[in-house]
Amino acid sequence: MFNKLINQRGWFKFFKQSKIRSFALLFVIGLGLSLAIASCAPSNSANTSTEKPQTSKLTVLKMGHQKGMALLNIIKAQGRLEKRLQPQGISVTWNEFSSTAPLLEGMGVGAIVFGGGGGTGSVFAQASDKPFVRVAASTSSTRSSAIVVREDSPIKTLADLKGKKVAFAKGASSQYMIVRALEKVGLKYSDIQPVYLTPAEALPAFERGDFDAWVIWDPYTAEAERKLRTRLLADNTTVFGEKAPIESPAFYYAAPDFVRDHPDIVKIILQELEKAGSWSKNNYKDSAKLLSKLYKVDLATMEIVEGRGGDRKVLPVTDEVLTGLQNMADTFYELKVIPKKIDVKDKNYNWVPDRKW
Repeated sequence: MFNKLINQRGWFKFFKQSKIRSFALLFVIGLGLSLAIASCAPSNSANTSTEKPQTSKLTVLKMGHQKGMALLNIIKAQGRLEKRLQPQGISVTWNEFSSTAPLLEGMGVGAIVFGGGGGTGSVFAQASDKPFVRVAASTSSTRSSAIVVREDSPIKTLADLKGKKVAFAKGASSQYMIVRALEKVGLKYSDIQPVYLTPAEALPAFERGDFDAWVIWDPYTAEAERKLRTRLLADNTTVFGEKAPIESPAFYYAAPDFVRDHPDIVKIILQELEKAGSWSKNNYKDSAKLLSKLYKVDLATMEIVEGRGGDRKVLPVTDEVLTGLQNMADTFYELKVIPKKIDVKDKNYNWVPDRKW
């Protein structure tokens, strides 16, 4: 009986100790899982990049580019980044995208860590909670965007667009431009008949006379001027005035973790883009020759585009630069083009380095 009691008490003691050990083990496992989950949680913030050391050595820089982002195409063609990064043991790969939207999609899944495109694409991406960071802005050139009509059109002024069919790419900077152009003459978006067409679709339709006016951007603007009988109704300087270079700028984008972990490489890329901008401005005919081959656009058209290319500056992402983009985002929200109102100045989507690169 006594031995039986001892055995029961011993079992009870063992049970108590085992229970304590089990709870301790469960607590440790739970804590570990919590930390692991927290470390894997997505973050879009890149503004602490200068305060954190690099967490891993970069061996391959995955770059994205598209037609229209001239400076990216120039540094790719000239091998500028490869030469600059080779001493650090970093190779460079390039992926081409048709437009900004798929480029930012590719960034979101890790296909690239750096690229560039129109600001419009970032409005849609931010409204869809895609992970990206604007790291710099690119000024637009004079007359890079325009509203054109056929040479024999009875439309003489912007006010004459009331009730007319106007073609442009839906959700592109051209849609924003026509809204602002109409505002200048007291018209509303509802006063026109929108015709949503991509540039490739609109070109033959314009020749056929399927619509009355076309809102387009370079190199299509220059191509229409050269090959079709057109008349300029307004351009981005007419519509936006002195704010034209930054009212609808393009941006350079990077993946949030790339900005956080490798801010020095981001700065090197931006330095090379600035050098390419200076070169193309001072040698626009050579730049046109290079880009005409890349874009498969005739040289005469590219010389027009590059000849009016402007300063080709690479600017920090300041409040002034983002003001125009916010106007665009607000316009798209009012037109129900994007699903929600966004703040493009949200620090999680914009890189503010401690000093200019």
